[in-house]
Amino acid sequence: MSEPNLQCLQRMTSRSHCSNLTESGSLDCSLLDVIIVAQLRSRLDGRLVPSPFLSVESENNFPTSAGMASSASGTAAFAFALGKMYGLDGDYTSLSRRGSGSSCRSLLGGFVQWSSNHEDHTYHSSVQQLFPASHWPELKVLICVTNENPKPVGSTDAMLRCVKTSDLFRNGRVPSAKIHEKEIISALKNRDFSALAEATMRESNQLHALCLDTWPPCIYLNELSHSIMDFVHNINNYFMKNVVAYTFDAGPNAFLLTESQNISIVLKYLVECFGYTVGADSFFNDADKVTIKCLNSNKYLKITGIPYGLSDKPLDQNLLKILPSISGGIRYLISTEVGSGPQLISFIH
Repeated sequence: MSEPNLQCLQRMTSRSHCSNLTESGSLDCSLLDVIIVAQLRSRLDGRLVPSPFLSVESENNFPTSAGMASSASGTAAFAFALGKMYGLDGDYTSLSRRGSGSSCRSLLGGFVQWSSNHEDHTYHSSVQQLFPASHWPELKVLICVTNENPKPVGSTDAMLRCVKTSDLFRNGRVPSAKIHEKEIISALKNRDFSALAEATMRESNQLHALCLDTWPPCIYLNELSHSIMDFVHNINNYFMKNVVAYTFDAGPNAFLLTESQNISIVLKYLVECFGYTVGADSFFNDADKVTIKCLNSNKYLKITGIPYGLSDKPLDQNLLKILPSISGGIRYLISTEVGSGPQLISFIH
């Protein structure tokens, strides 16, 4: 099984369509409990032997082709399983990158850097783990699933289109990414959430500005995406510091970063602003929902993954007046954290 990855520093793939090489580099963290399983079967007299024919089953427990790195985790799981099955030594990242450029980041776990090597023609890009998953255990992730439909333009096509047609990309994207790269590495090293939050959100905004600047434009964010962004900035302004950050990949579903000491209050406001109303919506079972009562109404959201309680602090009515309120805007949340990379579950004979 392998994990998708959350991008703090967004990447552009353009240098080689076959090898899926990164143009500007990226920084990511592999996510725990959001899993794809690749099962490889080859049978002959009950013994596993090399064969040109393989049966591959890939199963994920989150939306596919919706901007949540499903191809990355699937390809990483496939490459990892192939390597283990055939007893391959060494690095699986170059093999994995043939199927999905971003998948090479899911093979290491923890906080990972994928760098371009423009001056090295032998190794066009490299992947390294900057810090293990244990480096920052307080860092948590809430994935806001707002739309499970496949994105209209695939990531690879969008990036190639961007590199070819975007003036913003040609006139400063790579230098800007390098600046953010240094800021994010420093923030990770020092476990400085405020600095990490700002650099990550700026990176996300720049990515989608580039998407709009392509011709024709690639539009991934929607009105709800912008409402979640507005929610985050208002929450941070209220607390007078960054307690939550957003980042969006090629899709409308938001990845929210926060720390363990703040997740219960962030979660409580999320449920109130974007949750379903008890009585008006009845398709969640009681066992699946988190319920809070505020403004004479109960709001709830289905939350999968790592469980957290809601804060006991009352919701600030003045803050609620300026926060966006879209009932049922978030279909459900996936609660997760930084994981340690792919794991071999078992061989199936």
